[in-house]
Amino acid sequence: YAIGTRMTDRYIFEVNSPDGGDNLEFTWNSFAGEQYSIVSSDDPAGSPNPSDWALVPGLEAIASTPPVNSILIPRPEDANRLYKLVAGPIPPTFFDDFESGQGEWTTFENDPERNTAWELGSPSGTTGPISGAGNSANAWSTNLGDYGPNSDITLRSPAIDLSGFSSARLTFEVYRDADGFSDAAVVRFLRVADEGVLGNELALDMTMFDIDWISRDIPLPLQAAGEEIFIEWNFTSDQSLDPYSGLSIDNVGIIAE
Repeated sequence: YAIGTRMTDRYIFEVNSPDGGDNLEFTWNSFAGEQYSIVSSDDPAGSPNPSDWALVPGLEAIASTPPVNSILIPRPEDANRLYKLVAGPIPPTFFDDFESGQGEWTTFENDPERNTAWELGSPSGTTGPISGAGNSANAWSTNLGDYGPNSDITLRSPAIDLSGFSSARLTFEVYRDADGFSDAAVVRFLRVADEGVLGNELALDMTMFDIDWISRDIPLPLQAAGEEIFIEWNFTSDQSLDPYSGLSIDNVGIIAE
């Protein structure tokens, strides 16, 4: 095994034996939103690419404990063995890019006039996006053409189980293209059991005119921790008839920790 320090642009990865050889201790600086694995090889000359090295049993998908992670394992029997830290973002607990269709997403038209509906496909309004994020085929939009007046519509996610998680973040891409005055949009979080709203609604500033898809990263309210939740995007328009596409949503994810 190798005792010493491995430095990269971001990480300091140390391998030590605090008890003189019975155990190995791995220590590295860590960051929120990441997870780690440790790989090893007893023949680095025969397999020089660390991406081909085997995972150390039990040292996969290690949660970060900023500012430092530290793990102790029994010393292996090999006379020679090298170790490498593999770091990456926490994979989302939930993710949908809508390329497989509607799935369990549901829509509601809360107004009597039914001028606007959440529609899934390629946006095609007078202005705004002409595809999903990253030129994908599908996104949810307030009509796939221009939205109508006097509208109040809701897009609801499938149920997302956050049991066992103390915090989570919502990520999504948005394209805002409305009249810049009285049209409005909010994101809210609901408990599945009783559809009660958790925390405060988050307003999406519809006075902004996006010229491309924008990534959003929003902490979920503390009340959502450990719950099974819905996420809703609600859009309302005023009485004016406007040549805009409204609100479009793509690539929705939940990263729970």
